[in-house]
Amino acid sequence: MSKHRLKLAVRNAVARTLYATGLHALVQRLSRPRVLILAGHCVSADSNASLSKDTKVRAADLVRIVRFFGRRYDILTMQEAAQRLRAGTLARSAIVLTMDDGYVDNLTHLAPLLESLGVRATIYVETRALSERRLNWTHSLFLLLDHLGHAAFVARYCALANDAKGVAQLQAVAQQQGASTYHIKRVLKYEVQRLDRERVLEALMQAERLDGRALCDTLYMTWAQARELHTRGHEIGAHTESHAILSRCSADEQRQEIEGSRAAIQRELGAAPASFAYPFGREWDWNDSAARAVTTAGYTSSTTTHPGTNRPGCDMVRLKRVMVDEDVRLDLLVAEACGGFDLLRKLGFQPPA
Repeated sequence: MSKHRLKLAVRNAVARTLYATGLHALVQRLSRPRVLILAGHCVSADSNASLSKDTKVRAADLVRIVRFFGRRYDILTMQEAAQRLRAGTLARSAIVLTMDDGYVDNLTHLAPLLESLGVRATIYVETRALSERRLNWTHSLFLLLDHLGHAAFVARYCALANDAKGVAQLQAVAQQQGASTYHIKRVLKYEVQRLDRERVLEALMQAERLDGRALCDTLYMTWAQARELHTRGHEIGAHTESHAILSRCSADEQRQEIEGSRAAIQRELGAAPASFAYPFGREWDWNDSAARAVTTAGYTSSTTTHPGTNRPGCDMVRLKRVMVDEDVRLDLLVAEACGGFDLLRKLGFQPPA
């Protein structure tokens, strides 16, 4: 058995045992209070049918999660949780539900569901989509791949790009590993020049007469809808202007993305956001410069997508979050929330994300 498969087996066994036997309640009582932040994007709905299942969570699964934790944990917004973490006033463990990007189902599906259960969420919005009705580059990429096909997309992209190194990387990946969506996205995410990528994708969208605005209108909230969410008590946080990979941006570009998104929310909602979420969120997607820019901009917390829980005294600009999607398993969330995975980490046995 490979090392990764062994870790998966141990993680699953620990989670199932804690959940099925009720031992999670004992572990929770013996552990110090902590905050588990759940991170998704949207509730499965007609408006987001084009999105992959790893961006969506089913309504029934979300209800089950909220009901389970609501009986045993506090369910807070990110601002409320951050205040308790900073002040050391976390009387018992808590859960925060966050959603990234600002999709319209957060208002039409998520909000009514949560409000019927008496809880609220924190919604991180990428402000350019709301202000300018412009897709971020990943949505443009997926539209083009569906329209052109993978091989044709690679050929067309390489013909237009001015980034010789990036072109070589894309061609090599397509030849060696096949022109899969995963590999194409990874090269465009990390290996090509960011501004050249934006230019080429826009040129291809125009050449193929693909309507990015129409998809943006289908997927994303308007500012009026974001204001309604805010008025109903849900927290609106910032997620940059354009969903930029901050580690690939200069310091000036980082400041613009981070400060610009905060200013847009303050202008439109009348209140500056307290929390920020790094796009994509892994440690290679942002850096210390971005973390400093978050603090300088005036945010009091920021979240990653590295799994784990957060306890008083933790780094408030590097908060951990656990992703939830259509494959979400309650037993894994319970094991994480109660502290059941902490012993594995102390033994050097990091549960796979």
